[in-house]
Amino acid sequence: MTPHMCSVLRCLFVALILGQVQAELDFNNDLENSQKFKSIPTTVKTYENDTVQLPCTLNTPFRYVRWHRDDVALVDSRHPELPPPDRIMLWPNGSLQVANVQSSDTGDYYCEMNSDSGHVVQQHAIEVQLAPQVLIEPSDLTEQRIGATFEVVCEAQGVPQPVITWRLNGNVIQPQSNTGNRQSLILDIKSRNQAGLIECVASNGVGEPAVANVYLHVLFSPEVSIPQPVVYTKLGSRAHLECIVEAAPAATVKWFHHGLPVALGAHSTTHESELQTNRSVDHYVNAVRHMLVVKSVRNADMGQYECRASNQISVKSGSVELTGRPMPCLFKINPGTQSSTSHVLVWQTESLLPIMEFKLKFRQIPSKNVTRQVRTNWTELTIPAQATNGLIYITTYTLHGLQPASLYEVSVLARNSFGWSDNSKIVRFATGGEVELPNYSTESELQDDLTEEDFHNEITQRSEVLSASMMFNSGSVNGRGISAFIYSLCLINILRLIS
Repeated sequence: MTPHMCSVLRCLFVALILGQVQAELDFNNDLENSQKFKSIPTTVKTYENDTVQLPCTLNTPFRYVRWHRDDVALVDSRHPELPPPDRIMLWPNGSLQVANVQSSDTGDYYCEMNSDSGHVVQQHAIEVQLAPQVLIEPSDLTEQRIGATFEVVCEAQGVPQPVITWRLNGNVIQPQSNTGNRQSLILDIKSRNQAGLIECVASNGVGEPAVANVYLHVLFSPEVSIPQPVVYTKLGSRAHLECIVEAAPAATVKWFHHGLPVALGAHSTTHESELQTNRSVDHYVNAVRHMLVVKSVRNADMGQYECRASNQISVKSGSVELTGRPMPCLFKINPGTQSSTSHVLVWQTESLLPIMEFKLKFRQIPSKNVTRQVRTNWTELTIPAQATNGLIYITTYTLHGLQPASLYEVSVLARNSFGWSDNSKIVRFATGGEVELPNYSTESELQDDLTEEDFHNEITQRSEVLSASMMFNSGSVNGRGISAFIYSLCLINILRLIS
């Protein structure tokens, strides 16, 4: 017989012997089987490259033992001439050893024994623990515009099955989809603040958690901020107009004056400087300070300027006014004693050109039926400006002929050769004292009065403050503390009746 023929016959013999196993195995570990086995069914949880031994011993001597993993025959003690698979060894007592365990060794193992008591089968298992591995899609970097819907998919592998968690810039967030070892995170991009590091973290208690990430860059239209909306100057001076632009992608900035592009050259130039920020999340955002420099201001240079920024997303702009007008006046608290029919006002302003005059506006708040309809009109006074050596003007003016124990409000403007300043903030005072209300607007409030409800609430909230101020001023009158106190109490009652 030729060697080739012997090899073929040997293969057929092995197939015949091992092929009978499936038909003979009884996979039901019933009570009778368990009573015959000295060993107990075991599930061994182990790690790669470890060595595992699965026990299989009877309470009585056995004739032979066979081992199988799932449907694959491994070893049979009746046929020692058949070599077992690599890393598999059968011990004389019937136990099975698996060396250098691999993930492919995970499965169910069956020990079949035959003895004088009969034929029995015992089931064992090997579960090779695997540290988690994770994949994320997309990976590395993605750019999304505001308004977009963005999906990140994470798939994790490991034994036991890993648990997946999501983090955005270190903060845990909940996914919208969860299917086994595959999860989806869906983000509606509503703000540039959603930019940052998205992490998929998989953990199963084996080794260190696995982390995969993607950086999200949110693209947005330019954001224009104006540090100084009004730039005060004078003819012949050097003026700097500034705007700060943040954008992603980077924006292109152009300056316009009265709707026309500013001609750059010897008279006007621009400068740019990138802002240094410590932001780690949106480090990709381009933040630049843009400066328009007018080297020697002329009449024609006065007026509104537009800082217009554009990128692939949109176009945004901000306005800067270059003017020679005075700055808005600011009322100062007058600590002096006030009378019941007059009031001393003190205000301050600044102007690069001489101030010619002031316009003082005041009106009385009625003491009965305080509504929008019955509020009195503004009285305007023109007050000549006093000469000063510097740029700051401090003016004192006394209003005479006021009603005793009454409440007034006042505003003032200043004028130089370039025109009138903006209105000052409105100040309210009572004959006998004054209180500044810093939350008031300027010119808009001169045109639009408060509603009846707002006005009523305002009077109620301010009456005690006004009264306290008047008590302080009246109590300082020389030697007349008691009469001043009585006068203040009367004034308090009047103010409460107003409210």
